[in-house]
Amino acid sequence: MKDHASRAALVAALIAAGTVALAGTTTAAAAADTTVPPTVSPTDPRLVPNPVESSDEGTSWTCRAAGPDITCDGDLAYGWSAEPGPDDWCVQPLWSVDGRFHRTQARWYSLDPASGQYLEYFRLVHVDTSDALVASPDAPASLGVQTRLLMTWRSGFGTPGVLDSRVTRKQGIDTWFKTARGGVFTLDVGQKTTILSDDFDLRGRWDVAAGDPGVEFAKVCTALGL
Repeated sequence: MKDHASRAALVAALIAAGTVALAGTTTAAAAADTTVPPTVSPTDPRLVPNPVESSDEGTSWTCRAAGPDITCDGDLAYGWSAEPGPDDWCVQPLWSVDGRFHRTQARWYSLDPASGQYLEYFRLVHVDTSDALVASPDAPASLGVQTRLLMTWRSGFGTPGVLDSRVTRKQGIDTWFKTARGGVFTLDVGQKTTILSDDFDLRGRWDVAAGDPGVEFAKVCTALGL
């Protein structure tokens, strides 16, 4: 009888221990589920330079803590049907029609213990924009010169948080122009290093490094009969 009582007490103790262990596991699992990196307001004044203040109006931002750093992702996209284009390439100003612009970017910030601020130290920007250059705003895009700008910029900072210390390396396809007949006649591929002091909107801007820009842009005028 005594042995039976002892075994019963042992079983009860084991069940109780298992219940406690299970509760502890459940609590630990619940705690693990809540360890999602917290979000950070893009307008937080500790972010230097602040992503909202140092980017084009209309860019949407989300920021979150990632270990000791903070990362911010920005997105800007829009389109247009017709608006003035380059005005100094041909004998008459050109028009940009059926255009679209999309830029995504990511910025990395690290904590400066001395100031308590998070200083930007790296930036990655992807730009994708296209349109058609035509002689008048009413001309169909199919009769124009198709353009495409697609590139990636990687920026490092000589001094974290200081925009004027930013050095940018451009990578990938920069610009191409294609006539209505389908032939691509300008293509810029490669890298170059430059210094940029602010954010920018590339719509309607082309950087032609493959040859004399005047000669390359003149091909647009010739293709349009101007």
